[in-house]
Amino acid sequence: MFTATIEKTELDGFRPRSRYPFNDMEVGDSIRFDEFRRAESARVAALQYAKRNRPDWKFAIRKSIHGWDIIRIA
Repeated sequence: MFTATIEKTELDGFRPRSRYPFNDMEVGDSIRFDEFRRAESARVAALQYAKRNRPDWKFAIRKSIHGWDIIRIA
C-alpha cells in the first residue's frame, strides 16, 4: 500500500505562474499580439480571469496596424 506524507512549505513571495499579466493591468492598458490566434486565446483567458477574479473588469480585442490588442476597458 502506498502512503503519502504532507509537508509544510513556506509560500513567502510565491505567486502562481500566469501566462498573461491581467492582474497588473489598469483601465486603458493593453497587450499586443502579432497573430489573431494568440490574441483570441488571450481574449478568452482575459474573460475567464475576469469571470473568476474580477467580475467588474471588462476586456476587448481590437485590430490595429501593429497587430491585435487585448485592452482592459473597465
